[in-house]
Parts: sequence; structure tokens; C-alpha cells
Amino acid sequence: MVAPTSSSPAARRRALWGIGLMLGGTCACAVAAGLASVIACSPNPAHGPGPVAASPAPATLPDGPPPPRGGLPMPSLDLDWSPPSATAGDVAELAQALANHPRVGLLLDPGSNHETSGGTSGISRAAKGLDTTQLAALVGRLAPDTAVHPIGLHDPKRPRLAEVILQDPPLLPATGPTGRTRWALPKQLEVDRVQLQRWAELGDPAVLIVGAVEVDAPVWRGVATSAVGSCEPLLDALVDGQTQSLALLEPFLDHADAVLAAAYTVELARVVPQIEAELAEFEPQRTRADFDADGWARYQCGQSYLRYLQPFSACVSTSAMQTCPMTPRLFLRGSARIGTVEPSEYIPTDCARRMDRDYVEALRAPARAAAELAQDHLDVGWMLLAERLATLSDVHAAIASLCTPARRRFSAPDLAQLRASVAALGPLFISDAPPAHDARFLANDGSFHVPGLGTVRQLARYDGGTDSPSRAVIAAAQQLDNFSRAHARCVPRPGEPPLMTLLVDTRTGAQELLGFFYAEELWCDELGPIL
Repeated sequence: MVAPTSSSPAARRRALWGIGLMLGGTCACAVAAGLASVIACSPNPAHGPGPVAASPAPATLPDGPPPPRGGLPMPSLDLDWSPPSATAGDVAELAQALANHPRVGLLLDPGSNHETSGGTSGISRAAKGLDTTQLAALVGRLAPDTAVHPIGLHDPKRPRLAEVILQDPPLLPATGPTGRTRWALPKQLEVDRVQLQRWAELGDPAVLIVGAVEVDAPVWRGVATSAVGSCEPLLDALVDGQTQSLALLEPFLDHADAVLAAAYTVELARVVPQIEAELAEFEPQRTRADFDADGWARYQCGQSYLRYLQPFSACVSTSAMQTCPMTPRLFLRGSARIGTVEPSEYIPTDCARRMDRDYVEALRAPARAAAELAQDHLDVGWMLLAERLATLSDVHAAIASLCTPARRRFSAPDLAQLRASVAALGPLFISDAPPAHDARFLANDGSFHVPGLGTVRQLARYDGGTDSPSRAVIAAAQQLDNFSRAHARCVPRPGEPPLMTLLVDTRTGAQELLGFFYAEELWCDELGPIL
């Protein structure tokens, strides 16, 4: 049997965005996957009369709030924000360390099969598309007064990382003052002092050694990594707009649920007694010995239908009417939908044939009738705003995906285009355009999932109509969802390893800086490093 569900205003808001998102943009990225839907249910599921009324449903329908004036109270979305790019290190720290030397040697390891038992699982292969020339240009950009000497630029026998760094350094991350990850040097890291002395004799007081390292994925996920870029201003604005819009719509959403409850009360009262009478023969407990094979199967179907009927029977009693869980309600999930939560009792697929009637469909008919009746009694202006608020979940889902830190880069023109596209959504939400000629409910059987409720049977869905703001928002959300695939730059192959950098004093062997970076963090065509 379906248990009654809580739909207080506070619960509605939590279901609307997810608890964490209501706290603001900072934690919104962490709980972006929680934004699954926008849900509206009345604080009191049944606003209709307690006893079952014998009068026609239209005579019992309550009055709603006066028509709305204007659109939704959405704040401006013309804000400074950018999707965060994942980073593994602190490029500014590397720049400062390089600037301390008038000249550095630069060794890029093309790859080896070195394996050790340290914090990384071996130095393996160079990052895709990153070569010594690019790294030399990077050093020149980070430390303009430091000369760069590429080591063994065209020498296939140049030393490899594993021949200079004789053990894997442990992974010891910490968060620097700017929020970027910095990596602590171990107390002792064994290096080839003979090779370092050779470089010192060639005039390189320090050498920057760079190479890709294979790190176990679970280990790497467990260490501190950071990101550059933030969507917090935008997410805060969306939360603010959602909160104000829901407060505006609250009376209408309560009214919509009350209309549905009143109509459903009457329709259900007409159907349940008839079905109870038809299934009464299956109430006595009987055994397999009382039937042949077909009769036993039919009896089991009747028992299943009786269990399915039980919560509906409870709903038509005056004592249970206030908590009827199957009462249709208005949900805001991608669009404004009328839906009902049906009992979870399993009914075998052949029972309708054995019983010569599909009682699941028969018990669904009152909800359908209530949905059809309610459509004629819900104000079009309010429905347009409810539909518009429902589309906010699509917008947020697309932005949440964009705002999840990832290994990718975006150009400045593409980011400007992205911000402009999002800013253009604001006028759509606040629009007070008149209803389109074809704005209407569509009879649309189906189902959708609501966190906290489970599967909801859809009875009707509202469509804002041709050139409506809600259709424009849905189209814009789809474009936002495709933005990363269309415009992301320097996206690595899955599992692409990070780069390790070690700056070593060639005379003393002292290690001055240990860092880990993603290749695109250091070099991404004309975009430069992430500073």
C-alpha cells in the first residue's frame, strides 16, 4: 500500500531544488546531480470536502487566486561566471620557482616503463600534444627573465625521468592561498646526483624535469585537486529566482491541487463501490485445492486486485480522505504535469484477461477524469507561469553539468557567447507576453520519476504553445546542454595521466618544487596556461 506523503511548503521547496542547493551556489555544484525535478504539491493534499459528495464535481470546485500580473520574479542572469576547469597544481607557484634562476635546463621525458612502489605507479608516457618546444615557450611566458635550455631536444637517448628521479614521490597535496593545489616535497627523494652534476657543468644551475605519470585512478580521485572558474553567482541567482517564483505560485499550486482533489473525490466515490462489489467473491481465503488450474490463477488475480484496491477504498472513507496518496496533483518537472502516485502492488500481466476487466485502468479512470475536469478550471495565466517555472529544472540541469569541474578549456569568445545565452533567459522568465493561441494541456499518458515519491503516472502535460517563453527556455536549455561538447578545447583522452614536474638544483641536488599538472592546464593552443 502506498504510504501518505508529506507535501508541506518546506518539503515542496526541498523537493524543488534539493536541500543543498537551497543553501546557495557554493554547495550547489556538489549537489548538482540532486536537482532532478521541480515538484509542486499542496501543503494539504486534500482541500476538497471530507465526506464523499453526491453532487457533480464542478459544484464542489474551489475558487482560485486572481489572475497574475507580469511574469516570474527572476533576477538578472547577466553575471560574471565561468564553468570551472579542473586543475591539478598551481602554475603561479611554478612561475615563482622558475623566476629564481637566470637559466634552467628543461627535460621532457617521452616515456618509459619505470615501475616503483611509491605514491605513483610509475612514469610512463608524455602528455598528448605537449612537446619540449611548447614547454620552453611556457617557461618563457611564466618567467620571462629566465633563459631556457632544452636538454636533448633531438637526442633519442636523452635521460628519462626514471633515470634521474630514482623513486616515485608520495602524493602529499595541500591547498595553497589561492585555492590551487600545491604538492609538498618529501623529506628525501632519491635522484641521480651524477647526472645532475653533468648538467651543472653544462651551465644549467637548475633543471625542470617534466613527465607523465601513471597514478591509480582511485588514488588520484582521493587526493586534493582544484578548479579555476566559478558558477556561484549564477547558481545563487537561479536559487533566488526559484525561491521568489515558488512563493508567487504557491497559492495557485495549492488551488490546482485542491481542484484536482475535489474532482477526484467525487469520481473515485463513483467507481470504488462498483469495483468492491465485483471483487467481493475473492475476499474469502481459499486454497489451491478449491480450484482447477485456471480457476486458481483467476483467484490469485482477484486477490491481487483486492490488495491494489485497498488504498482506494480507504480514500473514499471519511477518515482517510485527507491523506489519500493517489490524489492527482500538479507537478513541475521539466513541464507542468498532472500526475498520480499509484499503489505498488504488482499485478500479473495476464490478470486483465483472466478477469475480463483491467481494474488498474478502471481505478486510474477517476484520476484521468479529475485531470480533464481541472484543466477547464485552472487559469491560463497561472498555468503559463507554472510551466515556465518547471522549465527552470532543465536550465539548471544543463548549467549544473557545465559547472561540474572537468578537464577542458573554453576560449574567451566562447565564454562570452555562453554568458550572453544565459543572460537572455532572464527576460524569458519575467515575460508578461499573452498566452499563445495553442497553449493547452495535452493528454499524455506516461510516467516520470520524482525523488522522494518514486514513479508518478502522468495524466496530462501543459504546453505553453507556439513562440511561448517556456518553449524558448526549453530550446535554450538544450543548447546549453550541448555547449561543452561543441566548444570544449583540449579535452584529454579518458584516463590521460597528469604531468609531474620537479625543479632540482643541479649543484646540491636539492629539490625546490614538486608539482602535478594536467597537460591542458599548462598548454592549450593559444589559450595559454591556467594562472
